[in-house]
Amino acid sequence: MAIKKQFLLTVSIGLLLVLTACLPDEGLTSLLPDPIKPVTADPTPGIVFVTTRHVERDIGLHQNWELYLVQPDGTGLTRLTENDRVDTSPSWSPDGRQITFRSRVDGSADIFVMDANGQNWRNLVKDPEDSIFDEFYPEWNPQREMIALYTDRFYSPEVGCAWHRLAIMPLSGGADNIQVLEDPLTEQETLGWAPDGRHLAFSSRCDMAQEQAVELFEWDIDTGEVIQLTDDGNINASPAYSHDGRYLAYQSVHPDASADIFVLDLETGEIANLTNNPQFKDSHPTWSPDDSQMAFVSDRDGNDEIYVIDVILEPFASSANPVNITKHPSKDFEPAWSPAP
Repeated sequence: MAIKKQFLLTVSIGLLLVLTACLPDEGLTSLLPDPIKPVTADPTPGIVFVTTRHVERDIGLHQNWELYLVQPDGTGLTRLTENDRVDTSPSWSPDGRQITFRSRVDGSADIFVMDANGQNWRNLVKDPEDSIFDEFYPEWNPQREMIALYTDRFYSPEVGCAWHRLAIMPLSGGADNIQVLEDPLTEQETLGWAPDGRHLAFSSRCDMAQEQAVELFEWDIDTGEVIQLTDDGNINASPAYSHDGRYLAYQSVHPDASADIFVLDLETGEIANLTNNPQFKDSHPTWSPDDSQMAFVSDRDGNDEIYVIDVILEPFASSANPVNITKHPSKDFEPAWSPAP
């Protein structure tokens, strides 16, 4: 197995331009070229999430999704982005001072980095506004100066389902520095780094015996080895490793279209249903810094909200005390818990 390698051939004139995006009560902030400016935020605790609460949802391509920050007890709600395009899929830097995310603020779906206070935006890809290529779902490596992401710029017509491909990119950015996973050549949709920064879990479909199944795999980015983690024929996605590396949380959709959060013990192979909430959808788990709690999305109160639960891992995974921390009639989703305590 080989990772496709491309090299940066030219320096884009666009790196010399200063692009702007309006942030709330902060005036204008620049979309910075390399080198990045000094970080302006301290380590920032809390849960960043995506929401539509500020505007009526537009069903068109450029929906106005924004990033907000909230504390685990539901206090301290802070808006981080404000523009008329999509800002989504946040992921924290290991020190809790920056956030990488996907945005259409420059036209195409690019990957950005900003400080945890909403300042110092930097576009890592900078495709032209009318580019047909999109990048999605960035995840900051906990040990290395890189992010993982999905890209559609390596679509293979030979395999019709392989539109979104798993890839890695250095934090210095540059579309020509994106290295894609060549094999298995499948549709890859969600991902999460192990705490060692070497192993990357991802969801994949199209090469299963059951075509509708979505299973979880793990990519060793040093050796190129890929192993399968789940094999139950369900739709399994949104993998999230615990900070000690022993457990993998993920969402699994049942045949009746409900969904729960499951936890896989990577040492024993045991799997436990953490939320066990029939008839509703619980999804997108993210661990607290000490792995004693978990945030996730649930529609159990009638619409998608961010919940926090206590997690008991011994003798094996169970949960208690679910609390709705967003409590808003609009859709709240894609939580990411800061590593800062």
